[in-house]
Amino acid sequence: MKVIAFHVQHDAGVSVADSGQLLIALELERLFEERYFGCAAAEGEFRAQWQRALEVVRQETGIERFDVAVTSWVPPSKRRILKQLVKASDWREVDHHVAHALHGLHDAPFEAPIVVSFDGGGNDGTFRVFRGSRREGTLHPIARIPLNLGTPYRLLATAMPEVTGRRPQPRAGHLSLAGKVMAYAALSPPRHDWLNPVVEYYRTYQEPAQALFSLGEALHLELEPDALSQDDARSLAATSQTAFETLLLETIASVLQGASVDGLVLTGGCALNVVANERVRRTFGVPVHVPPAPNDGGISVGALWSVDPPVGELRPFVGLELQGDVDEETLRRRGGRRASAVEIASLVRRGAIVGIAQGRAELGPRALGHRSIVAAADQPQLRERINARIKSREWYRPVAPAILASAASRFFEDAPSSPYMSFALPVRDSARPLLAGALHVDGTVRVQTVSDPTSVLGALLVALERSGAPPCVLNTSFNVRSRPLLQRASAAIEALDTTELDFAWISGWLVPRDNDVDRRFQERP
Repeated sequence: MKVIAFHVQHDAGVSVADSGQLLIALELERLFEERYFGCAAAEGEFRAQWQRALEVVRQETGIERFDVAVTSWVPPSKRRILKQLVKASDWREVDHHVAHALHGLHDAPFEAPIVVSFDGGGNDGTFRVFRGSRREGTLHPIARIPLNLGTPYRLLATAMPEVTGRRPQPRAGHLSLAGKVMAYAALSPPRHDWLNPVVEYYRTYQEPAQALFSLGEALHLELEPDALSQDDARSLAATSQTAFETLLLETIASVLQGASVDGLVLTGGCALNVVANERVRRTFGVPVHVPPAPNDGGISVGALWSVDPPVGELRPFVGLELQGDVDEETLRRRGGRRASAVEIASLVRRGAIVGIAQGRAELGPRALGHRSIVAAADQPQLRERINARIKSREWYRPVAPAILASAASRFFEDAPSSPYMSFALPVRDSARPLLAGALHVDGTVRVQTVSDPTSVLGALLVALERSGAPPCVLNTSFNVRSRPLLQRASAAIEALDTTELDFAWISGWLVPRDNDVDRRFQERP
């Protein structure tokens, strides 16, 4: 069965499967190079966007006609346009949170988990709970809870100048604020005298202006754009994170009471909150799994699986191949040469920051080794260079460590499988110097465990271990100036020309920023 599925709102995407094999999951932000890409409201522009995206899908898959097309929360006028552009025998619809939950269910290693999908809202609410059966590929609805933990979380950040950068914000805050304020929340302890009003703010949230006004009155704060002092902003961020965790734990406890489960799946955009995920894991003592794209970038994949569940091993590298728009002669003129993971490991040990652009892109917002910037994990100054001189982002943003799964117990007391950077873990005291560049101010790291030693990142970590170094690196997304993960070889070259990135490893070619950088690292012991 040939199936195509669409999601057209923010984090828009299209996925195609044939006989249960996921052929491509194209996140449109990578194609249009616009972070959080959402399709145009104007019908002419919407049509042009999807004509371009569908031509890419046709080139990648060779499929001209589908047995089934699936949409999730696509307005009727836009669904009509898609029907004009796509040849499909049958058209179906699937609810927003059902698509989220199916993505999580089929990616998880559990047979009969509880699946929690929660975010800022879809056509079927903001917080839904299901009992899943992986063998049958089905979900049984358990609860639809009137609790929005997504929108009010980022909304509070609009009053925090260190989070917004004093840039104008849309009505409920830009989607990027959620990740920033999660990191920012670690800079201060929560105000316990503020906790009950902030919990009530979440419980009763309906509309941005009303919610901010009511909470501001309760806390005697001006919750207007960029109005908070540094101390108040940091305290409110920490208190909001605590309230988020409190309500999540309370809700999950009520769902799990008396239930027999082999695991818990968290999905939806709120499942990107790695601090809360770890609280859930430690509180309930059941295995927790978060899929690679719990955000809306995974909607089209889950929608596919509502029709034809996947078969075989699932891998996250299902995006587009890196566009090879720079020829080998150009790479050679820039000092490029073929290089293996062993040479990359040697450069990392010498303090180089290397951008990796190889193969098919990863699904979801986390860089997992095909579109990554890597560096030695024991040097905090490298994280500072990455944030300030390469990615141009806030100083308090952490950089994740990627660690061989087989070595995780050397770094953590209780290390779960975390292939998609889903948990913020405390680090063993003995391992803190090894992860000094990855440690957040609260002493945790958002770890990626790497199980496949033959993968791009796995081969690099194995090479480090064989050289006598710890099998860990800093790993952050290969993008600059708030763009999505890069998709063109030329974008990697642009990063060399416009930032302090030392090297780019592009489809096996190692390219230095310039000859002086190359010479300097070759001469280092």
